[in-house]
Amino acid sequence: MNLELEYSAFWLFVILVLALLITWFSYRKKRGLDDVPKVVKTLLYLLRFGSVFSILILLLGLLVKTYTERVEPPILIIVSDNSASMLNYKDSSEIPGQIKSTIQNLRKSYGSSFNIKEVSIGSIVNDSMNYKFDEANSNLEEAFNYIHTNYYNRNVGGIAFISDGNFNVGANPIYNAGKIRATPIFTLAVGDSIQKKDQIVKNVFNNPLAFLQNEFPVEIDISAYQYPDEESIINIIRDNKIIASKKITFNKGPEDFKKIRFLLPADVVGYQTYTVQLVNKPDEITFKNNVKQFYVEILDSRNKVLIISDAPHPDISALKNVLSTDDNIECETLLFKDWTEDSDNTNLVICHSPKKLEDFSIIQGFKNRNIPILYIIGPETNNNIYKDLGLKFPSRAIGKSDDVQASKNINFSSFTLNDELEESLKFYPPLRTQFGDFKAPKGASVLLNQRIGSILKKTPLLFFLKKAGHRYGVIMGEGIWRWRMNEYQRKSEHKIFDELFNKTIQFLTVPGKSKGLSVRFPKRINKEEALVVDGVFYNESLEAITSPVLSLEISDEENKKYNSQFSIYENGYRAQLGKLNPGRYDWVAKALFNNKTLTKKGSIIVEDIDKERSESVANHSVLKQLAVQSNGGFYKLSAFNDFIKDLGDKKEIASVSYTEELNLKLIDYTWFLLFCSLLLCGEWFLKRRYGLF
Repeated sequence: MNLELEYSAFWLFVILVLALLITWFSYRKKRGLDDVPKVVKTLLYLLRFGSVFSILILLLGLLVKTYTERVEPPILIIVSDNSASMLNYKDSSEIPGQIKSTIQNLRKSYGSSFNIKEVSIGSIVNDSMNYKFDEANSNLEEAFNYIHTNYYNRNVGGIAFISDGNFNVGANPIYNAGKIRATPIFTLAVGDSIQKKDQIVKNVFNNPLAFLQNEFPVEIDISAYQYPDEESIINIIRDNKIIASKKITFNKGPEDFKKIRFLLPADVVGYQTYTVQLVNKPDEITFKNNVKQFYVEILDSRNKVLIISDAPHPDISALKNVLSTDDNIECETLLFKDWTEDSDNTNLVICHSPKKLEDFSIIQGFKNRNIPILYIIGPETNNNIYKDLGLKFPSRAIGKSDDVQASKNINFSSFTLNDELEESLKFYPPLRTQFGDFKAPKGASVLLNQRIGSILKKTPLLFFLKKAGHRYGVIMGEGIWRWRMNEYQRKSEHKIFDELFNKTIQFLTVPGKSKGLSVRFPKRINKEEALVVDGVFYNESLEAITSPVLSLEISDEENKKYNSQFSIYENGYRAQLGKLNPGRYDWVAKALFNNKTLTKKGSIIVEDIDKERSESVANHSVLKQLAVQSNGGFYKLSAFNDFIKDLGDKKEIASVSYTEELNLKLIDYTWFLLFCSLLLCGEWFLKRRYGLF
């Protein structure tokens, strides 16, 4: 214990003198003091001096430093791999029991000397042991990241890591394990690292969309082990029928890899479930990895976009490149002079700078068929187009052109765009447009405004308009191909440009929201994702309301039905359905409003992404490397008793003592305050006893 003062020690002398003076002045003329015994008189002086001195010394802020020693026992962290691959081996049924026995024996042998913690790892770390082994991912590095973060500067004596060593998420665990220095890792291995006879469907690659009456490709990766010069058969099954089959001959050697390609017919509309199946061989170690499913949505038609112009132009090529990235769009280019009035299946017409009166009459035909139109207008565009759109230029501007750049209208809200667009617009070259300012037509929604250098104009450059039930988009300038080229020169990609025009075209081809029920249901998720469905109900005024009751029914491929109900969420509805098993599900959402039932239907695919199922060989090399680099040990889980015995021989795993400093002021000690009170009470009692008041 050490004592420290907030002020100079000189004040101790001052307080001592002051306490003596106060004591002397208190009793120097005290009546009756001469009649009391000398011992009592001396005691009164001492009690008064002691109480005054004690109280005054508190004013000095006397600091008392004490030191205590704390002993922290070593922490032993048991980490168990909870991924599904732990059950892929012949001894898998014994693994849960072996892990439980390991933990029980550790607690029995070292429970009094070790602080034992248990965690399990799959996709994430859980603060408890799990014996289900049902997680689809192994993120082994996250276990060591968790230990490094949560036990930093703690006395971690050792880590017992129970795993087969296989991981399919994150990096190799040896990197994060290297951060936990001076902590031995004892790896308890599960499974067999010797490759047994097995054939595996590794991967299936397919386009999620196909179109009716077309063929779509499917590529399948197959690995085979210990089947030299043997044959196998791979089948593709739909609705319990084999629709395609191929014979495979494996090469010589213990290991072979094949890439098999199929062309399958798209002959049924809707979501289709296909099963890739390798015919089982009787001597395989497991059949689980011989099967994989994939899903394809077959559409009965595409959105057809027609680009029509007076002459070829680089803008047309730029737009074709954008449209080619969308499998759901079929693009056709045509000159006005070659038009044959075949537009029944057209969903959008892009008119590039129509110049002639005959061009305008063709456009009127598109309008009569209620086909949305996206205009790209240059200074040579026919004046009838401007009049039809309600655009008025000053007379002095006729026949003149101007070069303008673009700036984003921050108030545009019809759809969202990448935040990088505004930055890209600063670099995009100018478009060539009609000279002069004009006002946007009434009801127009402006996405881009014109800009000349740093001067922002209120004249629109790209806007949308709905007129007499017909939808338009208008780009007031030629030369958008330079935007795409500029972006590629700066970023080696066209992401911002493509998104701008993809969403522009989508906005024009997809009708706006209408009254009634709208349900946002995902088309495809994986089995690890929780299904969340949002809904909105619009009244006659297109206002979102929450008074109707919304219900949801989901049925699986065996026609087993699950009923749920939407709950109100903000201005709409939300249904949280949790995780679903892999497969195809049909859904029906119903809303009851004004004694009428409105219905929306659809389908969803829940994909099986179980990478763990294909693992039939343990990766013990990772476990051995973890043990070597940390000065730990490698053991088979079945030999856990050897690990428990060796753990006791690790003399470096010991308790650590810490000296902790505690600083308290004298006034914080209760006993000192009681001592001052005792002095005052003692003096009062003696004065009372001898009548000195």
